[in-house]
Amino acid sequence: MKLNLSDKNIHIGAIATFYIIALLVRLISLLVVNKFPSIETNYALQVSAALATGIGPAIGALVAMLLFKRKTEYTLVGKSARKSIATIVIPCIVFGIIGGWDLGLTCFFAFVYGLLEEYGWRGFLQYELRKLPVWQYVLIITAMWFLWHLDLSQRSVLPFFLLLLFASWGIGKVVTDTHSLLFCAAFHGIVNFSKRALFSDTTFTAAFICVIVYWIVMWYFVGTSPKQQSREK
Repeated sequence: MKLNLSDKNIHIGAIATFYIIALLVRLISLLVVNKFPSIETNYALQVSAALATGIGPAIGALVAMLLFKRKTEYTLVGKSARKSIATIVIPCIVFGIIGGWDLGLTCFFAFVYGLLEEYGWRGFLQYELRKLPVWQYVLIITAMWFLWHLDLSQRSVLPFFLLLLFASWGIGKVVTDTHSLLFCAAFHGIVNFSKRALFSDTTFTAAFICVIVYWIVMWYFVGTSPKQQSREK
């Protein structure tokens, strides 16, 4: 089956601009990190380098939307500012209590990084492709997201592709239901954050599971659910 873009109001030029900028910014940041290995020994520089690799999608999305006058209904807080803020703040407090302020701060930076990426992949790209069938835009985003990770030599390619495929579907559903980029950033960020200690610390693992359950209950079972809000509108 072929993609039918002509009647879907999908701007190929905007998408191309977004992706080229995202790729270039990531490539430049990786080259800088590789050229200065001392970055790995300094926490502040590590954080800065990590944020620099993730900022490309956000810059690309902003430029594409400005140049081509594209808009998105997916915003920072989406359908609930209170829930979006709690989605970010509560886990940082929980992990801060468990592992100290540095772990809480690391969690916060993971969310910031997630937001930089998600502003591009979900906030711009998924919204631009939203009129396509779900399986089509999920595959497109997965392929572009996969290739954007230029350091593929450091990864197991097939498992990583499948992870991104699942994430494109799962986080895509989150933003479709809630319109909240902070919620997307939280899911994205906590996966990166969990690599630190998820399988080696029982307390951390329990907190991780509780945070995920808390998010789902808060967004989908407390008060008006995202789907009910959509029907009411």
